[in-house]
Amino acid sequence: MNTTSTGSYIYCFLGGTRIMTPQGEIEVERLTIGDPVLTAEGCIVPVKWIGRQTVSTRFGPSERLMPVRFAAGSLGDNLPHADLTVTADHGMLVEGVICHAGALVNGTTIRRVPLKEMGETYTVYHIETEEHEIILANGAPAETFIDNVSRRVFDNFAEFEALYGDVPEMEELPYPRAMSARQVPNRIVARLARKAVA
Repeated sequence: MNTTSTGSYIYCFLGGTRIMTPQGEIEVERLTIGDPVLTAEGCIVPVKWIGRQTVSTRFGPSERLMPVRFAAGSLGDNLPHADLTVTADHGMLVEGVICHAGALVNGTTIRRVPLKEMGETYTVYHIETEEHEIILANGAPAETFIDNVSRRVFDNFAEFEALYGDVPEMEELPYPRAMSARQVPNRIVARLARKAVA
């Protein structure tokens, strides 16, 4: 088993995250290549690849390894509909802005998960579709994989390489992106703060 503590782990869901499909929600770890998923706009797109990475919590900067947990309702009414845990760099679509999860941490309804809760290793999954998409994870709009270079950090990268070889860079959706807390628009900060005390 490969474990990574120093590479990039971007745009990933933790096991148990429920992804919306035409047949209803399915845990991310049960999806396979070719399975249909629903975009936030209601379109059906097939899964191109599911990346899988085992993360070791014993080494590396602890904050960088800590996933982010969104409590149910922290992003809006019933968004997500159940607690959602993603890697800190995973983009969530909030009011037309792709905000990295780590940039939205407020310490209450959106918080970093202490590594002691994660055990010595944990596994994350990315969903790649042919184009960059917004899909629904526990009901909340979240992006699919976009960073082409980082595929190499996944345990099963050889599978992607065997299936697709070199592929052209994917074009990112035309949403602004907030990668740090200072880049998150004030209107979003205020809205999430209201949700935190509601």
